[in-house]
Amino acid sequence: MVGEEHFELRTKRLRLRPLVLEDWPAVQRIGGHPSVAPMLASTRTPWPKAAVQAWITERRYRGTPGFCAAIVMASRGVIGVAGLGPNSEHTLCNCAYFIDPRHRGLGYASEAMGAFLDYFMRKFDLCQVEADHFDDNPASGAVLRKLGFQEIGKGAGKSQARLEPAPVTLYRLRLDDLKAVL
Repeated sequence: MVGEEHFELRTKRLRLRPLVLEDWPAVQRIGGHPSVAPMLASTRTPWPKAAVQAWITERRYRGTPGFCAAIVMASRGVIGVAGLGPNSEHTLCNCAYFIDPRHRGLGYASEAMGAFLDYFMRKFDLCQVEADHFDDNPASGAVLRKLGFQEIGKGAGKSQARLEPAPVTLYRLRLDDLKAVL
């Protein structure tokens, strides 16, 4: 329903819900981390409080693509962010995520993104979504492939935390190929 301002998704270990301004300290710590920010287009390190709060406000859930969700672990609070936004160059939406470096390699990204994409691709009637990752972040590519994304090419990506554009690998996922990792 357009205009709907809330959702809650649960997996075996995680909960996904809309980002709220009160999440800014965790989002700042994770998204602005020196090993995370260069892997993202729109974060930087250091990432000032006002910029983080503006970033969250711009990505508030409004019932349509173009938002981010908090990835929450009961015992740890916010451990990451999942996002779905329109791709300005194509008619397809793109997706992205980031996970706290302390929780990498434990399957949380795959689990969260599997549930996130399964729910929102169906909700918004998206047959396909796109994603990419910087080539110096092969772990992100492994998550995408685990979810069923297929490589479709190479390109160059920009990050506010990098001085120069860097090589990226481009992916596409068809809803029929999604492998939810719940």
